[in-house]
Amino acid sequence: MSTEFIAGVIVGGGIGWFLDKWFETMPLFLIIFLGLGTAAGVVNIIRAANALSTNAGADKGNDQGGSPPAKM
Repeated sequence: MSTEFIAGVIVGGGIGWFLDKWFETMPLFLIIFLGLGTAAGVVNIIRAANALSTNAGADKGNDQGGSPPAKM
């Protein structure tokens, strides 16, 4: 999950840096896109955590417990 966050920050920072170089507006777009990249990373982490939690809950529901089936 940490790579999801790091990737969002790096991509956002890269886009912001590129736009600042292009429009010569240092560091306006860098700050904006770093914030957006951080927000995207947090959203991705929340989605991944929810998916893991949902899968864990589904696995628990399949476990019926009790004794193993009798051998014949």
